[in-house]
Amino acid sequence: MATELDELAARAANDPALSGTGLEGVILSVIRRTRQSWVAMSDQYLHPEAVIGVGVGYAALTKDGLAVYEENGRPHCELMTVAQAEELARREPARDWRIHLVAQLDDRHYRRVGAGLWEIYQRGPGMS
Repeated sequence: MATELDELAARAANDPALSGTGLEGVILSVIRRTRQSWVAMSDQYLHPEAVIGVGVGYAALTKDGLAVYEENGRPHCELMTVAQAEELARREPARDWRIHLVAQLDDRHYRRVGAGLWEIYQRGPGMS
């Protein structure tokens, strides 16, 4: 499917009928958002709207190994999102930013690998 999207993007970029209409930019934007959405469907990457929280367990954002944010029993509506963590990380991109989600039956650890990309690097059985 990615090759079909690439083909559509190339056609939009090279179609003289679209130049100057702004439609090329809309098509490319839709393709970009679709790709980001597909990436977020798996747990390989964290979606920007995901919260840094697990309920019972441990959830944190760390910078160079030190906790910057911890869940600490906060209500769901007060949990930090991955997008908010990304805002902090963009200010200091050279730092080692990580998100840790340790729940009862699953633990996942993510590392910031680029602007807006938090990729899983370790997975375990959780606290069970």
